[in-house]
Amino acid sequence: MFAENFWGHHIGMHHFDDVKEVLEKIQINKGSYIADLGSGPGRFTIPMAKIVGEEGKVYAVDISEESLMLLKENAEKEGLKNIEIVYGDISKKIPLNDNLIDIAFMANVFHGIVYEGNEAEVLNEIKRILKNEGKLIILEFKKIHGPPGPPFMMRISYDELSKILANNGFTVKYLGEIGKYHYLIEARK
Repeated sequence: MFAENFWGHHIGMHHFDDVKEVLEKIQINKGSYIADLGSGPGRFTIPMAKIVGEEGKVYAVDISEESLMLLKENAEKEGLKNIEIVYGDISKKIPLNDNLIDIAFMANVFHGIVYEGNEAEVLNEIKRILKNEGKLIILEFKKIHGPPGPPFMMRISYDELSKILANNGFTVKYLGEIGKYHYLIEARK
């Protein structure tokens, strides 16, 4: 299910374990439609695509053409045909149809959206693309001094993130810590 050699080579084995733990906690079903918002080169996209299978699809949305090209190459090497590469700036508009997505996923992205002051717009867009029973999953850096991760002033605590989500019409469930540096939440509209 997981591409251990590929991911171990590119991001280090401790990160591979974190990816595996995240994917186990968010309970992805075969046939799901997932939006990996701020996908980068596909650290989560490729393993998610393997889980959803041919019946499902993962939309990899990112503003970096370079990251998306790398993701496309890696998906082709893995023989995956259920990943759709979508170039777009999620802080402005998510270029996906209404009520399409079972899981909107953001890994280490939301703190930047909050820092830029775009959280209400982005969360409205996420509500738009989510199916009624869909969920938003956010993996974020703990509010601790790093590295790794963004500067302390940009980090969002679980409590801060919960308030932002609640103020934008989401109910929040804490899914736990991931490794030493991250926490994981689930939010539903």
